[in-house]
Amino acid sequence: MVLLSETITNALVKLPANKTIPAIIVFGDSIVDAGNNDDITTTLARCNYPPYGIDFDGGIPTGRFSNGKVPTDFIAEELGIKPIVPAYRDPTLKPEDLLTGVTFASGGAGYVPFTSQLSGGISLSQQLKLFEEYIEKLNEMVGEERTKFIIQNSLFMVICGSNDIANTYFALASVQRQYNVDSFTTLMADKAQSFAQKLHEYGARRIQVFGVPPLGCVPSQRTVAGGPTRSCVGRFNDATKLYNAKLSANLDSLSRNLRENTLIYIDIYDSLLEIILDPQQYGFQVVDRGCCGTGLIEVAVLCNNYTADICPNRHDYVFWDSFHPTEKTLYNFLSLSWFKANISYIKSCFILRYNKANMKDNTSWSCFCFSLKLCLLSILFLTETLVAIKLPPNLTFPALIAFGDSIVDTGNNNNVKTVVKCDFQPYGINFQGGVPTGRFCDGRVPPDLIAEELGIKSVVPAYLDPNLKTEDLLTGVSFASGGSGYDPLTPKLVAVISLEDQLKYFEEYIEKVKNIVGEERKGFILANSLFLLVAGSDDIANTYYVLRARPHYDVDSYTTLMVNSASDFVNKLYGYGVRRIAVFGAPPLGCVPSQRTVGGGLLRECAEYYNEAAKLFNSKISTKLDLMHKTLPGIKPAYINIYDPLLDIIQSPAKYGFGVSNKGCCGTGVIEVAVLCNKITSSVCPDVSSHVFWDSYHPTEKTYKVLVSLLISKFVNQFV
Repeated sequence: MVLLSETITNALVKLPANKTIPAIIVFGDSIVDAGNNDDITTTLARCNYPPYGIDFDGGIPTGRFSNGKVPTDFIAEELGIKPIVPAYRDPTLKPEDLLTGVTFASGGAGYVPFTSQLSGGISLSQQLKLFEEYIEKLNEMVGEERTKFIIQNSLFMVICGSNDIANTYFALASVQRQYNVDSFTTLMADKAQSFAQKLHEYGARRIQVFGVPPLGCVPSQRTVAGGPTRSCVGRFNDATKLYNAKLSANLDSLSRNLRENTLIYIDIYDSLLEIILDPQQYGFQVVDRGCCGTGLIEVAVLCNNYTADICPNRHDYVFWDSFHPTEKTLYNFLSLSWFKANISYIKSCFILRYNKANMKDNTSWSCFCFSLKLCLLSILFLTETLVAIKLPPNLTFPALIAFGDSIVDTGNNNNVKTVVKCDFQPYGINFQGGVPTGRFCDGRVPPDLIAEELGIKSVVPAYLDPNLKTEDLLTGVSFASGGSGYDPLTPKLVAVISLEDQLKYFEEYIEKVKNIVGEERKGFILANSLFLLVAGSDDIANTYYVLRARPHYDVDSYTTLMVNSASDFVNKLYGYGVRRIAVFGAPPLGCVPSQRTVGGGLLRECAEYYNEAAKLFNSKISTKLDLMHKTLPGIKPAYINIYDPLLDIIQSPAKYGFGVSNKGCCGTGVIEVAVLCNKITSSVCPDVSSHVFWDSYHPTEKTYKVLVSLLISKFVNQFV
């Protein structure tokens, strides 16, 4: 990986002409304490003695809980501010150090006040008082105007929370009697939000709040609660993930309320866990013990030159003592965290600087992020372009949630016993890493593209994905199932997830969201998120025409059945508190390659009777949604006319940059779909981007991109 292969460098970042980062200002716990605890005799959370600092300049113990530098030192150096960020309480601190930033962090601190009391360190409220003192000193040195400039343009970092979970909650039975995990992590997340808001009130505008790492895999916690095998402690990690999800949601809510892009949540859980689970990939050998002493329990006062030996090769170890990573881990781990947690920001940076139309679909973003420093610049200076469309100022979408069929299924059918699957190659050939995800496409599908356009996230995961992360629930998932439809018979015919069962999963989802963020925030997410409902194609094409499974219905009565089912589904969503629902009409089914083959005669012309049925359904559902808009208070249903723009692409492909519109790219392109489109029996066309359709039924990612760009501004404005 390019990002991690570059060694620590002294080269400075060339900042844009109109941008500057005058200082880096830090709050938190031992991960970013640079010596504030050194002279506090009431705490054992000190490390101003060997072997701490053995790899620091001159081998000097500075009070940093590491063998060398800590994360904020690396960031300050990469940004060209200075090589290290000193402790504010360092007695040798120079006046000029104040102008470029300091750390107020204290080993043992936590968001919960009791945590800092236990450790005897400097609480976050006390750190804020020291910050007020710092502001006064700046005022005396450079005046109020320059002080205001420094505060507004500096990078503020908050790294805290580990001690709350590990030392306060799980170590003290009295705390567990007063709180359960859910209520305690809510307390933490609320305190963190309050702290970030206070920084904003002081004038800070570039605030980055870090989550908590996988505490259950830290050596000391393995020793304390990991059993005879010292395994990672699941309940510790679960609590950490729950807190991180709540913190992310709180910061998102605060940022939206402030109407400023001033807060960034940094997920460090996944990056450190990745290093722990696959250490060799990052050049490590030992993950379950620290380098100091036995590595099982030694930290702070127990890690000393008198009683604790040092491992012969520190670079092989992920952890320095039993709680804190080594300098090498901190650098790699920090880089991973920045890059992964902020990929959408980095991506926005690229879009700003380069012509998106000239960019290949598989461009590797890491090629443009040669080191941590470029990631930082992308995040700090280009956050104004998170969304590709400009939303009205009073419009926000916290999540995107999809129901329906294969057009919006992002992998749910992978976990269903059905032949309607595509979790195999060549599906996903243009997805990230060329991975088949269960999307019925060569790449991404409409929920992914719409979510990205709205600045939510770049992919919308399947709800049944076994690797689904807690935080994904808060920004949206897909419940859709390929082969499903409005007619209850349609999903039964192919053994997939009916819309009724999708709603049952949605009820389960609502409860999970409530447990993570509480009743009020859950209600906000449901009322303000964008809900997609995409179904009907399989009803018309497969149930009605191909299988003739509804012989007692004519086209008119069958499309009425579909519309009644669709309106009933929308009514149920409304009952759950959903208000913004985009219902897609049926596409020109007669012009889909497989239906041309089945019903288009020898010349494979568009089968017009399919198209007429689609248009009849569309007319009825559009009318029904208009009626619901008038009769259901607060609902904002949007009918999405997908028929006309897709038909125009099919009839005039060259206008949109396509060459082939009557065949799919997979195999012969006339009948292959799902299991028939496979790597063993089906070749792939030389140029996917020249085809409107990927297989004989589903459009290519490029087609979806064209459709989304044509439609999104029109229907999003209907939710104002």
